[in-house]
Amino acid sequence: MRPKTAKIALSIAAVTHLFAAGTASAEVPEPQTYWTGQMHSEVPATLSGARVIHAQDLAGILSEGKAILIDAAAAPRRPENLAPGAIWKPVPHDDIAGSIWLPEMGSGRLTPEEESFYRQRLKALTASDLDRPIVFYCHPQCWGSWNAAKRALSFGYRNIAWFPDGAEGWQDAGHSLVAAEPETPPVSSN
Repeated sequence: MRPKTAKIALSIAAVTHLFAAGTASAEVPEPQTYWTGQMHSEVPATLSGARVIHAQDLAGILSEGKAILIDAAAAPRRPENLAPGAIWKPVPHDDIAGSIWLPEMGSGRLTPEEESFYRQRLKALTASDLDRPIVFYCHPQCWGSWNAAKRALSFGYRNIAWFPDGAEGWQDAGHSLVAAEPETPPVSSN
């Protein structure tokens, strides 16, 4: 590699590292309730009642084989300005192997049906064990996993970890991602 090219590659790596490392900010206060603002913005460095973890911590937790891993990333939405009948193929979603992808459960507001689905899904995944470790993540600078973890705490779960670096942080730490399919609440027939 020529010296000039090496400098450019180093600069890109440094910027990528700074972006991945800058997923949480001590300057962003925790809201009292769920975040309802822009979902992709700076997040706090903490989540009261939960442990904040990073890739090395997550690798250790996963090696124990006891934790439930929840991907709270939002599902892609069909663009509103797309012509009716036009073909739309969403970008495939990748997550950390072994994850359960529960899109929209990190929204600032859930319908009663969504909340019931989320509560019942966590109950089934943990076999009603409120001390079972659960790790929540989505993407860097994304409130979805923060909200989903906070909501699980409100349901009484006591062993919650939040991985704010998200799937991209896991991948940046040298781990692979796998294709995921979402689990969503059943559609009401009303």
